[in-house]
Amino acid sequence: MIARHHKTRPIRILVASLLLGLLNACSALDALNASVGPGAYQRIANKNYGPHPRQSLDVYVPNYLSGPADVILFFYGGRWQSGNKRDYRFVAEAFTSKGLITVIPDYRLFPEVAYPVFNQDAAAAYQWVETHIQNFQGNPKRIFIAGHSAGAYLAAMVTLNERLQKSAGIKTPPCGMIGMAGPYDFLPFTDEDIKQVFASADHPIETQPIHYVNGTEAAMLLLYGEADDIVWPHNARNLVDAVHLLGGQATLITYSNVGHASLAASLARPLRHIAPTLKDVTYFIRQTRCISRLEVMPFEYAKRMIFKRMAGSYTGRPFSSFLTAG
Repeated sequence: MIARHHKTRPIRILVASLLLGLLNACSALDALNASVGPGAYQRIANKNYGPHPRQSLDVYVPNYLSGPADVILFFYGGRWQSGNKRDYRFVAEAFTSKGLITVIPDYRLFPEVAYPVFNQDAAAAYQWVETHIQNFQGNPKRIFIAGHSAGAYLAAMVTLNERLQKSAGIKTPPCGMIGMAGPYDFLPFTDEDIKQVFASADHPIETQPIHYVNGTEAAMLLLYGEADDIVWPHNARNLVDAVHLLGGQATLITYSNVGHASLAASLARPLRHIAPTLKDVTYFIRQTRCISRLEVMPFEYAKRMIFKRMAGSYTGRPFSSFLTAG
């Protein structure tokens, strides 16, 4: 699908930026959560998907569901080093207001763990949702996986890495993936803390979501703010290009005058004027048909994989190096 660009009025962004700047003096997340009110949902808290205290999740079920509902599993960001699910009630309020059962997990963080443990936790959380969401009126065949920043990385890895899916016991891959300001193609590591997070990787290329693209993955919606100075734009552009090159489905939407944190904040009711993030995500979910890898013709799948391997074998370069950085 063709990339789309959304213009946002600079004056609205200025007001929102000033508001977020003031909120940083206390707690921006607490203020966002307080601003959205109680929400029309039921929260089922602290369901364990593993034995560690950080392996737990909250389920938010909209009131007055009439049948099995679409599900969105959302991972927050924090450079794989910080974050807590209780701080993202504003995200749950946004998605449940559209009739989506929303699941927000915690996962283990650096320095307690390092790569690939947080990926394994994300896959385990997805497997728990797949197994149990029917008990909460959710449709286990229509689970969408989403995240912001490092959380978008986790969503992408669970969507793209078939080996990770199998090791977690996932039977049905995500119906679709929504990535907000995510890092998907960020070699070489430049920041010292990120080098430490991924230091245990034997092969750095295997830490990159783009490495696992094969064209049969779930449809993707990638959102990016043009004022983002944390995650560079080539991450989303390269991932979309790789998916398209191998015949997959991916859409890139960029928002002018929107930064890294404000992209996530735009889900909160008082800040939805920043960007139509909630509208775009909801539309993507409603119009996406879940396609199993089994529906892809074996010959077509083999052709895509042969192309991918040949692209790297001729030069010894990773697949992502054939794409133009933004």
